[in-house]
Amino acid sequence: MLKIAPSILAANPLNLQRDCLEAEKYGAYRISVDVMDGHFVPDITFGHNIVAYLHGILNIDIEVHLMVENPSSQLESFLNAGADVLTFHIETLSDVNRLIDYIKSNERKVGIAINPDTNIENVEKYLEHIDELTVMTVVPGKGGQSLIVDCLDKVIQLRKIRANNNLEFDIQVDGGVKKEKL
Repeated sequence: MLKIAPSILAANPLNLQRDCLEAEKYGAYRISVDVMDGHFVPDITFGHNIVAYLHGILNIDIEVHLMVENPSSQLESFLNAGADVLTFHIETLSDVNRLIDYIKSNERKVGIAINPDTNIENVEKYLEHIDELTVMTVVPGKGGQSLIVDCLDKVIQLRKIRANNNLEFDIQVDGGVKKEKL
């Protein structure tokens, strides 16, 4: 089933409430908040205060996509702010299992994201422990990029792995997604 989770990067910052409520009204099943630290990716974006605000006005889940060098250092503030799903990049960690366990112990969903140049083999051993895997279809950190079509091959590969191993994680793509590509 196709589900739409718009990023607030696409929202007008001066009309964030209006844009998020409109997305909810028209069927978004969640809102994605892209958190960037200026290190893992060049831009700096939203903090936990935005998540807390959205948590207070929305009736849909909020995913926090941590595009940061040290996701462990920011987890607590986003958990307290009301994030329903916490997604981190496999490229930022050496102790992935510890972070997965911590998020799950707080009764939240866990997501792992992979950059366009990251191989599926790098995440395969974690797939049975996570709720979703995000395939980045653009280089993370900038809005408005075109979808890297070759990344869609990873979706096919992940679907096979999921089916062959009786796994239940969701697969999502992030970046450059346009109506014509759905």
